[in-house]
Amino acid sequence: MNWGVLRGEWGAVTFVLTVVLGMIVVPLALYLANVSPGAITTPNISTSSSARASGVTASPARTSPSPSPSH
Repeated sequence: MNWGVLRGEWGAVTFVLTVVLGMIVVPLALYLANVSPGAITTPNISTSSSARASGVTASPARTSPSPSPSH
């Protein structure tokens, strides 16, 4: 192996090693994150919504622009 090439192209070598390492680590992490000893539980999420009164009131809509003083 020519070590001069590795020293000259250290950025490319580092990139390739990072990609290869990622191809090993990412699937392993995803597998370990999804392995569970028991049944999968889903959170109890209510899908209904209700209207609630808020303290914010809307200002009335203007029907015409206010007149501007002419000079």
